[in-house]
Order: sequence, then structure tokens, then C-alpha cells
Amino acid sequence: MKRQTYVDKEGNTVNKTLESKRPLLNFFFVFGTILPIVIIIFIIVAVFKNNGCLTIYNNLKTASLNYAKDEGTVPNIEGESITVRLQDMYDDGYISVSKTDNQMCSGDIKITKYKDDYIYTVNARNCGECSVNKKYGAWSSEQSSYPSGKAIVDVIPYYNYYDREVSVTKWSNYFDEDELQDETSEYGIKLPMDLEDIPAVPTEAKIINIESETAYYYRYRDRSWKWYDIQGDYSGFSSEQPTGYANKDEDSSIYTEWSEYSLNYPAEKEYRTIQQTTGYKFYYLNDKGEKVYYNSGKYSARDDVNTDKYDRKEEDTATLYRYRDEQWRWYNGTKRKYSSLSSTAPRNRPYKDRETESLGNPTSWSPESDVNAANQEYRLEERKIMTRFRTQYEMISLEVLKNPLTKKEFEEEVKMSIPEFASNENYKLKVTYKFKYKKS
Repeated sequence: MKRQTYVDKEGNTVNKTLESKRPLLNFFFVFGTILPIVIIIFIIVAVFKNNGCLTIYNNLKTASLNYAKDEGTVPNIEGESITVRLQDMYDDGYISVSKTDNQMCSGDIKITKYKDDYIYTVNARNCGECSVNKKYGAWSSEQSSYPSGKAIVDVIPYYNYYDREVSVTKWSNYFDEDELQDETSEYGIKLPMDLEDIPAVPTEAKIINIESETAYYYRYRDRSWKWYDIQGDYSGFSSEQPTGYANKDEDSSIYTEWSEYSLNYPAEKEYRTIQQTTGYKFYYLNDKGEKVYYNSGKYSARDDVNTDKYDRKEEDTATLYRYRDEQWRWYNGTKRKYSSLSSTAPRNRPYKDRETESLGNPTSWSPESDVNAANQEYRLEERKIMTRFRTQYEMISLEVLKNPLTKKEFEEEVKMSIPEFASNENYKLKVTYKFKYKKS
């Protein structure tokens, strides 16, 4: 059968079937193209409005914390909270009235101490579209995890507690500064390099703090001299005979200080004593595992180094040398009568030969000074700061209550407020949390 052809007034061929479906096609065009655009625009506007409200809420949170800090009311006990009125923050200049619509919100913000942070529960009213009572619905039921992504969140603390016993260990021995770590510890003090030197606490105990105490320790060395009977014609001390003096006074003999150790062998003299020893490069490892060398890494004699601190050495060695010279006074005429070394004048020897001064070996370190009026002329004292340590620790029981309680229930149970209970060292408070949020 021949298909019928339709033309319009101008003689153009018309597809009658397509024309009959055009209203339906127009509907799909609007539904598939224009309507999504309208929806997208609506969503964008809603997001911008919501972001604007979140900005207002965040500004109110920041202002409320600053206000509470300045007022000295920021909660410092877990679970405790305060409420800040928005009106008070407007009055004191912590927040300002909106410049665009002269809008001033009312309501309040609850600040709750949550672990090491704070949770802010915003209750802003008369804020137009951002009014919490208009923008959001009822509270959700309580849940154990924080509802991330929610604008208005409240936290409900629940309380339990442990019986707590606080004790301290005995004091440790005293430590020299060289025996302490380089870095300050979490307790605000430098601890001994070997922490096992601090008295141990029970295995089940929890360390609260490590305390330190300092004291002066003392040691001394006594000076002594040779004393003589007459002045006479005497020279200064010399290893070799000086011009103008005929005789050597053997009794006046002294020795120079030992020279520093050197890699170079010294010149030999009949009055010179030379010593040699093995030199090492001593070091220790600091807290970062880095080598810290004694004497900038030069070869050093073992006796010159505190090997308790610089407890390691490189494998390579070198021979080191040092020397000292014997010296005498030389004289003309009558020879003096010298005493042996003495800190005080012997009988019939009134003159002190100051250049014969000898310094005795140091005593052991002691917590008491041994210098007094009778010996202060010849006794030389050193002192240093020593540090000792003890550990403060706690022992806690199992949780006392079968189930955690709300604040009101807990305070009724223990007959104390939360701040009172938290400050009682016989107990340790345990706070757990549940959360709820305003439904959109």
C-alpha cells in the first residue's frame, strides 16, 4: 500500500508521526535537561547556605573558647562543661553583629572537656536560616562513637572510678652531670643514662612522675711546702746550674708538672723523666646514636678520659709521650736546712718555700664540706652539683562500679562533686562518653 505524504502550507513535506510525538519529546527535553540544571542550582544554593551556617557556628565556637579562657572558666576535668551565653560575648566584644542584616544571634554554647580537646554544642537562635531550632530537628539517640560530619553534636559523660594508691620509691644514688642524658625527658629533667639505676616500681604500677633533687658534693686537696731555717744566698729553681751560683741544694728538689701528652718524642735530658702510653680516640653514642668524641677526636691517654662516659674507642692507636723535669735551688755560702713537705710549719723551720708547693691527691666526694678556719689556708675545696632521683607511681584497682553512671548519679553515689572527687588522690576517675546530634 502506498504511504500517504503530508505537506505544509509552503509545500514542504511533513512527518506526521514525528509531529504527533513532539509534545512528548518536549516533556523529555525539559525533564532530562532543564530539570537537572534546576536541581543542581538548588543543591549549590543549599550547600552555600549550609557552609555559611557552619562558618557562623565555627566563629561562635572560637569566640566562646577565647571568652572562657579570659574569664578563667575553661573546664579542665574530663567530662566537665560550662555554658557561655552569646549575649555576654556580644556585650564584651568577642563577636560582632552581622554587617549585612544587623543580625544578632541569641542562645548559648556548651563547652565540654573531651580528653585533650573540647566539644562545642551550639544552641544559636534568632540567626535566620542558621537558627539551630529551625534548621535542625530533634536529637538523635545516644551512640558510642563520635558522629563525624554532624554540625550540632552534644557529648554525655559517664563516670566510673578506681581505688588508687600513690607511692614513691626510695631515692637513688647521686649522679654526676656527666652520667645524665643529653636531652631533657618528658618529666622535664635529665635522667641517668642507664634508667635501671633509678629504683624500680612494681610491674603493675603506672609511673606518674620522676622527681629529681640536687645537692652539692665536696672534695679537697691539701697544699704542702718545704720549710727552711735561714734565708741565705739562693737562686730560683732551675734544672741546670745558673750563672753566679756554685752549689746545688739537693734537699730543695721539686718536679715540674707533667707536660701534655704528645705524638712527638721529647729531647732526652739527665734530669728529665719521659713516659709513654697508648693513645686512643675515645667516644660515646648520644641519644641519636651519633659519635661524640673526647678532645675533638684526638688521641688521648686512658687516664685523661672519663671512660664511664666516653665508654667506646676506635680500634686504631698511637704512642703518646709526656715528660717532667727535676729542678733545684742553687746557692752560695751557708746551706739551708729544709724540712720534708708539710702543710704547716715544723719546729725550727719558720720560712715557707712557696715554690716547693705540692698539691695532694683529691679526697673522695662527700656531701659534707671539710673546710674550716683551722685549715682554710692550705686546703683547696672543689664542689659540684649531684642529682638523685625517685619515682612517683600509682597502683589502681579494677573498676569499682559495675556500670558507669551519669554525672548526677555518680555524685549521688560517691557523695562528692566531680571536681572534688577528681582531686582526691585516693581515687582515679574514669570517664567514657556517648554522643548525640541534631538531625537535619
